[in-house]
Amino acid sequence: MNQTALLTPVLVLVLWTFTIFLIMAYGRFKYTKNPQKDAAHTKDLRGLMPAWVERTSDNYNHLFEQPVAFYALTICIAIINNFDALMIQLAWAYVILRIVHSLWQLTFNIVVVRFGIFVTGWLIIAYMAYSQIFA
Repeated sequence: MNQTALLTPVLVLVLWTFTIFLIMAYGRFKYTKNPQKDAAHTKDLRGLMPAWVERTSDNYNHLFEQPVAFYALTICIAIINNFDALMIQLAWAYVILRIVHSLWQLTFNIVVVRFGIFVTGWLIIAYMAYSQIFA
């Protein structure tokens, strides 16, 4: 099977992360123009920016946590060239879940729902890894 089909979801998630970065950068730039709001570290800005800016910043950080395991695993699977259509579907399902996770965090941000999305993502990653080791 073609590695491009498996790696395309990885590229889409990278582009999504860049999109979240742009939203975060816009919010931070817009709301930190006031010299009284300048800070040496972003944690010093907590409570000084609108909630959507803080949630976007949190989400940007989240996109460098669990997805790193997805990136490494998916690239390894592509390199060893041991995948089928199900693996491609799982990769897309993971990316869609991460986008839904972002949108949820930036809007409603009900943590228990977000946690369910997070756990589902880990289950997909775990199955992808398991299928490579025990298939």
